[in-house]
Amino acid sequence: MGTGPYPSAEELNAPLICDDEEAQAYEMRDMLPAQDTTSNLTETGDDIRELRYSDNRPIWEKIWCGPINPEDEPPKFHLRWKTLKYLDGLPKRLFNSNLGNKALVRYGILIIYVSIWFSIVSSILFPYLLRAPVFSQNGSGEDITIMPLTCTQSLKSWKGENNACGTNAEFCTTTDNDFFVRCPALCDRAWIYSAQTVGNQRVKYREFNIGGGPTKDNAILSHPYRGDSAICSSAYHSGLISGLSGGCVRVSSQGPQAKFLSVNGKSGLSVGFDSFFPLSFAFTEMQDGIASGCYDPRSLVMALNIVFSLPIFFLYEAVIGYWTVTLAGFWTLLLIFDPPMLTDPTDLTTVAELISVGFERLLPLSFILYVIWKASVKRTLDNGSPLVKATLWFPMFWLGVMNNVTFDRLPVDRLTLKDLKELAGALLAVGSIISTILICAVIQTYSIWKSGRFAKYFKVLITVIMGVIALTLIPGLNLRIHHYILGMTLVMFCSTRGASAYLFQGILIGLVISGVGTWGFASIVETDLSLLRGEAGAAFMPPIFDFNESQPLTISWHPRNETAIPSELDGYSLLINDVERYVGPSSQIDLDLLLDGNLAFARLVLDSQQKSENNSIPLYIRVAHANTKNPIDKRGDYTNAAILQFPEGLWQDPSPGVS
Repeated sequence: MGTGPYPSAEELNAPLICDDEEAQAYEMRDMLPAQDTTSNLTETGDDIRELRYSDNRPIWEKIWCGPINPEDEPPKFHLRWKTLKYLDGLPKRLFNSNLGNKALVRYGILIIYVSIWFSIVSSILFPYLLRAPVFSQNGSGEDITIMPLTCTQSLKSWKGENNACGTNAEFCTTTDNDFFVRCPALCDRAWIYSAQTVGNQRVKYREFNIGGGPTKDNAILSHPYRGDSAICSSAYHSGLISGLSGGCVRVSSQGPQAKFLSVNGKSGLSVGFDSFFPLSFAFTEMQDGIASGCYDPRSLVMALNIVFSLPIFFLYEAVIGYWTVTLAGFWTLLLIFDPPMLTDPTDLTTVAELISVGFERLLPLSFILYVIWKASVKRTLDNGSPLVKATLWFPMFWLGVMNNVTFDRLPVDRLTLKDLKELAGALLAVGSIISTILICAVIQTYSIWKSGRFAKYFKVLITVIMGVIALTLIPGLNLRIHHYILGMTLVMFCSTRGASAYLFQGILIGLVISGVGTWGFASIVETDLSLLRGEAGAAFMPPIFDFNESQPLTISWHPRNETAIPSELDGYSLLINDVERYVGPSSQIDLDLLLDGNLAFARLVLDSQQKSENNSIPLYIRVAHANTKNPIDKRGDYTNAAILQFPEGLWQDPSPGVS
């Protein structure tokens, strides 16, 4: 045995014990007092490097146990420049000053600073959440309440797709009065992620704007949009609101329209529909009054919270900075930047519910953040470089928190073959993401190996992989790795002190907060039904159309398997142009008789024929099994749309699949 404080040369050349990390010199940093860490570790490391001058171990042992002299040092690249070196030492000088070394003064300043921060942000945020936006009419003094909507919501009078509005859309009545809508920010990318049918088109991964487009015809600011279009997304398409701050618009009912052209607008081409629909709307000027409370402050609130949290993260101890930015990021995201639900200032219970949801998610999230701190972040940030953590860890954290405007903008939804095929550019984006992850994994693996802990983390990785494989084997469930799960799993492998750990930890913890704040603790395994997200495919299969050329205006169909039809599905629901026009037990419908018995439907057809070039219009026809007494709640899936050219009787079979 060596007689001094360090082992002898013979002991140093002995085989390494990989799992005994306390025997490694680099681990002394965690055991020594903070003020002596740098000097003691430097002396120890220098002595060991003098003694260990060769490595004759087998290659497998070198890989498994790491280098003879493990290293895990904080970044030092910034120390080359005097200005950066001065900034890096600024927090230590402040805390060692006569004023800063007193805890009462130091934390008193922190409390005052946070109070000022909270006051400024709340003066912007709470009026938006709690004070209803209004349109004040000139002269009359009457205030009209403005209705808040999300970017993807349709008219509140429109109940939903397929037969949700009932036969002849009887449950989706609308008035001729104009109404006002407040749209949030970020409607420049208001994609829908569950497929909806428009005629014979399957609309997904794009804005749900049908027809419309900007115009300037007296007080009318847009062409008519189909009545089930997303209002705020359509307002952005017509250039009437800002993607950064939203805005208010006036919506006017335009009644039935013969067709809806695909028009290029601010967000690209809208969806075209070349037949009639019973409801439409357009945007008109907000005349004879002033709207207030219209603009969404989420970008301003986010910017202020980033700016205010930076000094705390830079100047104060790592643990204070960590909890400050994580809690600020969570509440910023949940309350304003990407809230999990729509709040209505005219109904303050919705605001209370949002805050309740926040606390419901915060408690388990705080435990996760504590574990992440102890297992990974503490090693990196404690006694690290204040300048490096402020320039690497901090911006990457907020980049992850703002996932809805950063990574969510990539053309990637879910890593399923079906979704990748449907989304243009998804395969290229996924390939780029996987390449980036692999490069990051190689960099971090080298950092772990260099610190002498490769064996430990390799065992952890194998355990994680085995757990994932076990989850995929559960019958009836599908593996669904949400980004919060990915973040809190991978961050454990970033427990090093190099620059890569600062970068990777920040972005991964940001993704954890983004996922939990917006979506909650979604399950890692989900059923087939939940993965459909409301799309067709889970209900009873639809009938098959039978077209008879001798009777081209008689629509008929037959069940796929009559003996398998559930007893509650005692009839059929027939959609024409995405509106239910027939419910009953018959398996064939004569169009002429249907028009004779439905004057409103007949007027729509006649008006559309008169406005067409050759008196001919396409009818998009879909059918499903349904309960004749309650077809809205009890029905199967619809067919895709068959096309009947009316009145010629030219027929086109539907494409395979359901809608």
